[in-house]
Amino acid sequence: MGGLNQQIREIEAALVGHWSHLGLWAAGALVDMGGVLRYETPIPHLPYNGVLRTAITERDPGEAVNAVVESFQRRGVPFIWWEHPSCMPQDLGSHLDRNGLAAVERVTGMAIDLDNWNDTKPHADVRFVEVLDTQAMEAYEDLIVRYWELPPESQAMVASLNRFWGPGKLPAHRWVAYIDDIPVGKALLSLAAPKGVAAVYGMSVTPEARGRGIAGGLTTTLLKRAKALGCQRVVLHSSQIAVDVYRRAGFIDCCSMTVYATAPLWSGANH
Repeated sequence: MGGLNQQIREIEAALVGHWSHLGLWAAGALVDMGGVLRYETPIPHLPYNGVLRTAITERDPGEAVNAVVESFQRRGVPFIWWEHPSCMPQDLGSHLDRNGLAAVERVTGMAIDLDNWNDTKPHADVRFVEVLDTQAMEAYEDLIVRYWELPPESQAMVASLNRFWGPGKLPAHRWVAYIDDIPVGKALLSLAAPKGVAAVYGMSVTPEARGRGIAGGLTTTLLKRAKALGCQRVVLHSSQIAVDVYRRAGFIDCCSMTVYATAPLWSGANH
């Protein structure tokens, strides 16, 4: 169903559609100017400020990139900048490098046609719970804090962001994985864009619980829900540490993307 170019467009559209909600938060801003779409929040920690789409065609690329960089610098926040296949100019990375951003993560855009997917049974000792109440949301938020290594001064704002886009308010479904009632993993199924396509975001498993099939079980849970909702395809972008999990589930590699940033995404080696 659909060719590779269509799948790449869907991966990019899902990225923009879902991550734009950070800027659509009441305390945030979504700015589309000069071919650059960026989201802004008051949270001074990665990845809560960044650029999602770059299509600079009507002005000098270096000047346009400089203007965006300066806007973040005036606010004093670290930020990320996504480089994906449709970016213009094609040498965007060199402009970002000259402005002090470094390539901090290479990710693989992936897709799976649900017509070709067969359900698998998750491990019996893991319980997967959809986030529908305060207790599950608190567990989900705690896992976000651990994954992004959020300092105390940012945690309350991140909680506020998640509550603003809580269950029923965001076109998405969140899950938490538990072992012996301890939250050990999370994932989100986004339905923000495009129509008929779902996207997997926010997948993380605590370091001490890895190797127990939790990421695979979360993936199965999300694919099952996407199929039940009538989606034809599910897309995502995977870090190198997780790409084999998705390949085993049936996802195929579609494209490469690079995340540039003004600081490392994480301080430790657990990612």
